[in-house]
Amino acid sequence: MTKEYQGACMCRSIRFSFSGPPRFVSDCVCDSCRLAHGAPAVTWVGVRDGQFRVDQGDDSLSWYCSSAESERGFCLKCGTRILFRSSKWPGEIHMALACLATPHDLVSTGVDFKEEFPAWTSLTWAEED
Repeated sequence: MTKEYQGACMCRSIRFSFSGPPRFVSDCVCDSCRLAHGAPAVTWVGVRDGQFRVDQGDDSLSWYCSSAESERGFCLKCGTRILFRSSKWPGEIHMALACLATPHDLVSTGVDFKEEFPAWTSLTWAEED
C-alpha cells in the first residue's frame, strides 16, 4: 500500500497531499528561504509533480516569483508559505515539512546551502560522514 501524507496552511483553507516516497527531505539555510519564512532554516520535502495534489483551496493558493527561476506558494488568507518550485528542479514540487500533519515519519537527511548558514543562530547540525 502506498503511504499518503497530508498537510495544510495555518488557517486550513489550503489542504494538500502527496503519496509515495519523497525524493528528499532536507533542511535549507539559503538566504532566500530564510527571508521567505522568517526563520534560520526551512525543512523541505520534495516529490515529483505527479505525486502531489491540492485537495482544497486552490483559489487561496498564490505564487510569488522569488527569483528568475523559482516560485513560492503561499496562502492568500493566512500567509503561510507552503510550497516551492523551480526550473532548477523541473517536475518537482517542494513542501514545507512543518505544514504536514503530524505525526509523520519524515526526517531531514541533510543541510543545503551550508555556505549561507547564518552565524546568528544557535542551530547546529551533525557533521555528515
